[in-house]
Amino acid sequence: MKTTNTFDVIIVGAGVVGCSIAYHLTKAGYSVALIEQKHVGSGASGANFGMVQSNDVEIKHSIPMVLKSYKRFDTLEDELGMSIGFRRIASLRLLSSESQWMNSIERASILSKAGIPYEFIPPERVIEIEPAVSPDGLFGATYASYQGQANPFLLMWAFLRKANQQGLSLHTYTEVRKLLIQSGRIIGVETNQGTFYSGSIVLATAAWTRKLGEMIAHNWNIHTFRASAMVTERFSDLQINSIVTSADHIEMEINGPEDAELTVMVLSQTPEGNFLIAQADRPGEVLDGKISHVAPKAMSTIAIRFFPVLRKAKIIRTWTAPTTYTEDGMPLLGPVDDLKGLILAASFRSAIVNSPIAGEIVTQLIDKGYCDLIDISPFAPERTMTQADTVYRVKSSKSDENEMPD
Repeated sequence: MKTTNTFDVIIVGAGVVGCSIAYHLTKAGYSVALIEQKHVGSGASGANFGMVQSNDVEIKHSIPMVLKSYKRFDTLEDELGMSIGFRRIASLRLLSSESQWMNSIERASILSKAGIPYEFIPPERVIEIEPAVSPDGLFGATYASYQGQANPFLLMWAFLRKANQQGLSLHTYTEVRKLLIQSGRIIGVETNQGTFYSGSIVLATAAWTRKLGEMIAHNWNIHTFRASAMVTERFSDLQINSIVTSADHIEMEINGPEDAELTVMVLSQTPEGNFLIAQADRPGEVLDGKISHVAPKAMSTIAIRFFPVLRKAKIIRTWTAPTTYTEDGMPLLGPVDDLKGLILAASFRSAIVNSPIAGEIVTQLIDKGYCDLIDISPFAPERTMTQADTVYRVKSSKSDENEMPD
């Protein structure tokens, strides 16, 4: 059915960030339309591990934002009135060389001073914490005892459920075809389900942000890659008590070096006993959800390297989703300079941990015209970017020494 509607605010993108913004804006009394081209969580949010952690945070400007959002998770279930599957869990990052150890020192020091405890531990301490980790080639690890994990689907639905109670107008399978501009101001969006009007529009569109920018001659410096993950059968006799990541990367070629999967291990175990294993990243401006045939092998190889006990594990599901990055590791968060009323909230390196604060920030921008929660000027959409110092900048190395599970 074709519709024409007018709202105080239109949010495009119903992932975890868009749902959080919808919750915070409706809580503040605004009439809000949330528009999603497919179903809720159909993009990267639906393929997320739900980690509430600081392992990959950009350390120069992003820590205040992460800290404020990080602390809200302890009370978020009470605030939203339903479970989001949240638990506090330690984070263990495995290091294979002295250079990786040295590269981690500054990050650990900055995070510790900010109130996120990090420590360096030797291999024997790693094995005490996680006995299933192989000591072969292990130089040590960084250990953060106070991290967390939430169920991304429950988190999205908790935000959405509360927003619906507060008057949200949700429009799924509604694709934006045109951003409407008049006299240098955004005035609405044209979709396959009609035209929606508002003087305030928020793009929480992750991998689709660049495509929408091209509609209005804006080339935002945002890139996509295809992130893959998989889940194993349940283990009743094996328990991992941490979120375990690796500093090592593995490259596995599909047809040649230009289309290699770049894989870093991220592993955790659900309360039910399944292992979640990620991630294989294939660079490229891709927006489809097709997993490559090499991704499961790449993820299995690096998981087996550190957890040999998983060699015979049965994989019950794999999935992939387009996700984003910026050159400086920071989100595009704030108003667009030359288009009054248009706000970006996209390309968060850790969307789950930043989702509560993103909702607060956007609500302040619309309510007051500025944000005094934190300094968001480093996240300006039109900024000049330089390469970030994040753990994902570690130089990759090729390895195919481990076998695939049968």
